[in-house]
Formats: sequence, structure tokens, C-alpha cells
Amino acid sequence: MNKKIEEQIKTFLPFETSEGAWRRIEVLEAENKKIVETMMELAVYFRNVVAEPRKIYLSVQEVRSLTVYVRWRKKGSKGQQSYLIMSGLEGKDFLMRQSKPMQTVYQEFNQMALDLNLAHSLRLNGIRRLRQYLGDLIVT
Repeated sequence: MNKKIEEQIKTFLPFETSEGAWRRIEVLEAENKKIVETMMELAVYFRNVVAEPRKIYLSVQEVRSLTVYVRWRKKGSKGQQSYLIMSGLEGKDFLMRQSKPMQTVYQEFNQMALDLNLAHSLRLNGIRRLRQYLGDLIVT
């Protein structure tokens, strides 16, 4: 084979062997576990910072695809709470009705939630792709 191309390919991957790929999966899974813990901490911290009565709060949700999100949830009766997206019309309207200091608080919490959601998603997609890669390898 072409050694130059083989060497270039090696520089693109964070591992050199299938064992290295499995270790990378373990690292990503451990990082996602820590991210989920931080999501939970953020939701609790929000409740400590923003006193009742709150119209919305941060909630951690895990869906069947193993994706975990920290999301804004509206107050309501059990099972009837809907979610709110701050960048949507309803979210923007909610923010406009808040005082300037509270707008800042909500925006800062929203940024942290978005950052955590992205961090989790990037690792989860990496795990899925690595598992697919390992399943596609031809073992001789």
C-alpha cells in the first residue's frame, strides 16, 4: 500500500488500533457520565438561584436514543408540562417579560444548557460512529 497515505490517515484518528478505538469509547462514555452529572447539578443550581414562583425551570431528560438533554420546562400539572425553547417565539416572549437582571440570568443558564447538550451529543455521536466503525472492520 501507499505508506504516505497510510501515515496521513493515522494522523486523522485519535487511536491506532481497534483496542485504541475501544479505549476511546470508554473515555467518551466516562465523559458523558460526567456531563449528565453536571446537567443535574445545573438544574438543581437553577432552582437555588431562581426562587419560586418560577414559570419555567431546567429539567434533565433522557430519551430512548440514550440522548440526554437539559431543557426548559414550563410549570404545570404532572405529565402536562411542556418544554420551552428560549430561541423560539415563546421563549423570546418569556424573556421580554422578565426584568433585565433576570433576562441575563436566564440567558446565562440557557447558554450553559446548550453547551452541555452539545458536549453530550458530540460524544454520543462519536461513540455510535466508533461502534459502527468497529463493527465494519474485517477481522482476519
